[in-house]
Amino acid sequence: MTKTAVDNLGRPLPHRVAVLGAAGGLGQGILRACKAEGIKFTAIVRSRPERITEVPSGSRVAVITSLTDRPALTEAFTGADAVLTALGLTSTSSDRSALLSANMATIEESMLVAGVDRIVVINTLLAPMPGRPASRALRFFSWMPGTTGRGASEQQAVVDALGSGAFSSLRWTLIRAGLNSRGKNERPVASADWGGALNSWAPVSYEAMGRWMLEEVSANEFVRAAPLVSRCRRG
Repeated sequence: MTKTAVDNLGRPLPHRVAVLGAAGGLGQGILRACKAEGIKFTAIVRSRPERITEVPSGSRVAVITSLTDRPALTEAFTGADAVLTALGLTSTSSDRSALLSANMATIEESMLVAGVDRIVVINTLLAPMPGRPASRALRFFSWMPGTTGRGASEQQAVVDALGSGAFSSLRWTLIRAGLNSRGKNERPVASADWGGALNSWAPVSYEAMGRWMLEEVSANEFVRAAPLVSRCRRG
């Protein structure tokens, strides 16, 4: 019998997740956390499937070139306990078919057909709560040229869509966090508000964030909420 993976409080972790954007830095971090805990996954990528290596038995890679492809998404989501997004904006993802904000309705419909109603969405630490206007910092970055500006605009567009009712039939969590490629075992903390929280504003590693996302899938501490997630403040 397979042993059920649990978090630090003894709560069971998901048995299987579907990861959108699995070829990127955060996506790879989520997959490493899954492998460490024996969690099965479907790694969903638009390209570069060769980046997903050492796929365990029971897990798989799904190449879906467009987020408008409802049948392919439905198949990839089937059997998962939750969908985790690790989608970023790169120079090769300027097409609307690659944008989460432009395809949230299709993703929601595909999840419901597949029998999945839990999704955890990554966003920037600078993002406001859904339903609130963009922060001054995020507006500044959205005015910048190139990928930086488009990425900031996309992150705000996701927030705006959630505030307007996107994913309304799902149990969503919007994570506002800073990420980097360094570190491994730092333990993120989350708060709905900075007041009195232990957050430090320091970014966490991809792997640590991947682990936190897996824990939140089962903990459901921030359903239809937008926690701020960073390293624990010292001292």
